[in-house]
Amino acid sequence: MKETLSKKIGGELIVQKVNLTNAQIKALRATPATLVPAPKSGRLKFEFAVLKMNYADTNAFTETTDNLAVRYTDGSGAIVSQAIEATGFIDQTATTETCALPKIDAIVASASAVAKPLVLHNTGDGEYGGNAGADNTMEIWVGYRVLA
Repeated sequence: MKETLSKKIGGELIVQKVNLTNAQIKALRATPATLVPAPKSGRLKFEFAVLKMNYADTNAFTETTDNLAVRYTDGSGAIVSQAIEATGFIDQTATTETCALPKIDAIVASASAVAKPLVLHNTGDGEYGGNAGADNTMEIWVGYRVLA
């Protein structure tokens, strides 16, 4: 019964994994990473993300006020997640994990949500630095639904 209700109101929960390289992480402000490509029709509903920073035992990333967020489209799209705090996550010298939850009342014009991708964006005032060894990576598991 739950499966039938799920299909009627907006699709089943889909979870997919995305891997980011050191270069992609360092460029998230200018070039947000696509987590879920745009659907041909309908809209994506962000449900959650689990982010894992893979520390490669050389050196950490550095950041100041550069948090992360899941958005529609690109770096100027509507934010659909709560702020993902970077301090204590991206700047650690150990493999570290955090979770992202949907934003409460993520109000967005329909035209800015229909057939748009979900991206991960650095919302701060600059790109991440550090990790001169260029060997830290990030894994992201994103949960979403496609709403017709």
